[in-house]
Amino acid sequence: MKKNYLIYIAFLMLLSVTACNLDPFSEQEPSSFDKLYALSENVEAVDFICKPDASGYIVVGNSKSLDNSDIIIINVGSDGMQQNLHRISTPFYDEAVSVKLYQEDNSVLILAHRRVDPSEPEIERNLIVKSNLDGVPVGAEGNDSSEEISADFKILTINENPSIYLNDFLIENQRLIAIGNIHQDGNNNRRKITQIYDFNSVDFNNRNDSVFEKVREKLGSNFNSSNLNIKISPGNSPASVYEIIGQNMSENPNTETDNTSLNISWEIFTDLESNASERIYVGSDQDEEYGDILYHSNGKYYVGGNYLQTDSIFLIAKEYNGSNNNSGQSIFTLVDYGNRVTSLTEDENEHIIMATVDEGTLNSSSYILKFSQSGTPIEDEDFEFISTGFYNIQKIQSEPGNILVILSQKTFENNSTAIGLMKIKF
Repeated sequence: MKKNYLIYIAFLMLLSVTACNLDPFSEQEPSSFDKLYALSENVEAVDFICKPDASGYIVVGNSKSLDNSDIIIINVGSDGMQQNLHRISTPFYDEAVSVKLYQEDNSVLILAHRRVDPSEPEIERNLIVKSNLDGVPVGAEGNDSSEEISADFKILTINENPSIYLNDFLIENQRLIAIGNIHQDGNNNRRKITQIYDFNSVDFNNRNDSVFEKVREKLGSNFNSSNLNIKISPGNSPASVYEIIGQNMSENPNTETDNTSLNISWEIFTDLESNASERIYVGSDQDEEYGDILYHSNGKYYVGGNYLQTDSIFLIAKEYNGSNNNSGQSIFTLVDYGNRVTSLTEDENEHIIMATVDEGTLNSSSYILKFSQSGTPIEDEDFEFISTGFYNIQKIQSEPGNILVILSQKTFENNSTAIGLMKIKF
């Protein structure tokens, strides 16, 4: 696979600049931009959503110090210009972990973890905070243009023992379905857990109405505690209500070996109430670390990840026909294009776009790769981002006209950080 574009990211500390003038990064194109936000902060990028009216983006991150972490919400225009930045200031160590657009009222929902003492490894609460599409959280007091702002947090769990980490969520049939893991024993093993709440059981505009009503809890199998990348999505097959994909340390029943390995775990649930699920076997049982999944318009599933024993990445094209087996999948492996897959999306031409990062060195690279629907890479259709410091692509999302929006976290040589958002034609 030939590297067609080599892009040097040369960010300045006090100014966001265009990476270069190579087509298709021309700043003369009104649809393209390359911006940095929260430059004076120690920040991490979490996620972003595109506004439904295409007027811009809501970017969510965390602003951290040694003894405090605040959630930040950045309202960005369609030209990449920052409209406002709000820091939800609390005396606690709050971290945003997942962000969803709630289409019923065009709001943004943020799943957050809270620690009272940042030195404690376990979180105290799993919380939800809601924001409008101007980046102003519900319950904010004072001037909406001010940077520090309050918010009304709603409670999912108050942890005692065992400790529950909720990592992702969705809203389906007025139920908030949250997926995560529960720490149950002294061996640091974690077990998958699904908690289902009545989404209408709290009034976001009533500060005294603060706790979601839990209606169901489901416990799953043990999985490797070192990888908490577990995601939930709406059902993508006719009978599916929701799907959970992540990691599982177990044997693959389709192999004859007795050795265990880190596998990709994929379960389909056809009923909100039932614990029963159908497991879809995907991958090759070779210590595969899950990166992201794409539900393609062609009906196929594409799973990206990396092999733990090598510096190679993979893309799996999976055809799910309702049978519980490994048939109908193809795996393409790549080397020299990073060692971790972070995000997948589909472009206007139905190609698969993959973002990867090359971790392990200070001056590291990130890549954008393009694949055909068969799962094979397309020649001369890839970018390499080279930066002084660490340029970490967190998420990519496609827009009409083969426009690609890229959320990243930039770590400079002095270890300071910034959140980056770039829009290019690809």
